[in-house]
Amino acid sequence: MTEATSAALEQTGLFGDTVAGPLISSQSPTDAMAMRVRCSMLWAAYGDALGFISELTDRKGLERRTHGKPLDQLMAWRRRVGGRQGIEVGLPPGCWSDDTQLRMAVSRSMTGRGFDVETFARIELPVWPSYALGGGRASKAAAKNLGKPRTLWYANTFPGWVDAGGNGAAMRIQPHVWASKDREDDFLLDVVSDSVCTHGHPRAIVGACFHAATLAHCLRLGSVPDLHECHHIAARIEAWYLPIEAHPNLGSTWMELWQDTARMSFEKEWHAAIGELHQAIGDAAGCVDKAKRTDAAYQEIVDRLGLTDSRQRGSGILTTVAAVALAAAARDAHEAVVVAANAVGTDTDTIATMTGALMGACKSAGLPPEEPLDSDYLQSEARRLAALSRGEPVEAHTYPDILTWTAPRAQADALARDGGRLVVEGLGPVEEIGADIVRAASDDFGWQWVMTAFGQTLLVKRRPKLQELSEGNKFELPTMTRLEALNRRSSSVQKDSSSPPPRPLDRGVCVDDAIDHARKNISEDDALGYTVRRVARDGTIADLAALVTALRDDLRR
Repeated sequence: MTEATSAALEQTGLFGDTVAGPLISSQSPTDAMAMRVRCSMLWAAYGDALGFISELTDRKGLERRTHGKPLDQLMAWRRRVGGRQGIEVGLPPGCWSDDTQLRMAVSRSMTGRGFDVETFARIELPVWPSYALGGGRASKAAAKNLGKPRTLWYANTFPGWVDAGGNGAAMRIQPHVWASKDREDDFLLDVVSDSVCTHGHPRAIVGACFHAATLAHCLRLGSVPDLHECHHIAARIEAWYLPIEAHPNLGSTWMELWQDTARMSFEKEWHAAIGELHQAIGDAAGCVDKAKRTDAAYQEIVDRLGLTDSRQRGSGILTTVAAVALAAAARDAHEAVVVAANAVGTDTDTIATMTGALMGACKSAGLPPEEPLDSDYLQSEARRLAALSRGEPVEAHTYPDILTWTAPRAQADALARDGGRLVVEGLGPVEEIGADIVRAASDDFGWQWVMTAFGQTLLVKRRPKLQELSEGNKFELPTMTRLEALNRRSSSVQKDSSSPPPRPLDRGVCVDDAIDHARKNISEDDALGYTVRRVARDGTIADLAALVTALRDDLRR
């Protein structure tokens, strides 16, 4: 153990009392649905944190991580970060993995105008590897490629993208359902748009849609669907191919690219994936119907679905079916996530987090017995998403202007300086948690614990000497952080819904930057459309005229 690592274990506020304030406001919520969204959010993070401890290890490795204690509660533990050249660090109790990290990145991209796929794909995903705790190959390759200036979210053609059929999309799509207004299918296209940013195989997209639909069922009806109902859900998803095909970006561009690369019909592969889904549901149903003990029933599900087979351990379809089957078999949420976390050799954190999301959304769920890391932040986002589902005005997360944004060139470049303060590119100012930097053996980079202004704890990769934040990546946060504002709002009488919505924080545009962005992307219809929308929405008539004139001149040359 290095001296810096030892010091990190003793940081107060990180490995001691990790959250402040009561889990739920002393004032009973008037909206039962909002409470279930909060419980779903918290149970998803709790399951992730528990399953993270047993991820990618064997039974002996798990005993070393837990010091022989049973894995039925949150605990501090140690893990290697940064791959083979990385170092071992201590993680605090309730620390989430990449599953919840990416879920919160999706959540921050939810606005009153819907899911902002541009900020998710262009800012959140390229920055995420700098603080990722885990992550699949496809998600990391996709994130790296999205950091290139000309990569479009619906044309993210990194090596192997058409074969990316894992659950990296399904594990993060819950915010679309939590913010849904009808909890039927209004989230469909956003789930698919979210998914194709990182995963191309229909297996991944169908799995994401299936998990979204089963979560919507839990919220809408208050109970987990049985496996027979899941066949009906799968049949509905099969028909969702048509609106995907009709989507201007998904159908006309992304699907065509997929077919040209894969040399197959996407529609045929979509229906084949639905067939896999029905088969998996049928296999799991037999295990649940036998009504054994939950752990025994789940072991049979694991065996039937082949969840320990390295070739399909993280399958976008099999793990989502396993999650709903376990939720249907378990007595309560805690039993379910503990069983999932202890199924060593499976994708423990992802199945546990999806199971937690499902069971937490049910009427009988209640709250987790312990608070996952950054519980206040999770709850503030849950309240915001629940307000979006009711059509209420909410404050959106603040991002740099995409017109001037440039992603960090390397993971270690994401932590920078903006004058006298530390910032994480794209996410804003952060405060150090303790002064120690855990350095790699080469001393070329290290990792540092920080806390964002909105309340998320990050272990971020950094260089010994930090770069200065570029002008194009700067942005200003409101004087009161969103976490403070939402916590203050939750403890007071709810604001009258007839009040005017707050003024968006990204209003205003530099027409010169807009013209430069449009010229650099003159052949990309989506980039041009985005630029015109921004100037039309945020600029003056003169700004819009200047942009159109510049485009007209360039296109006629």
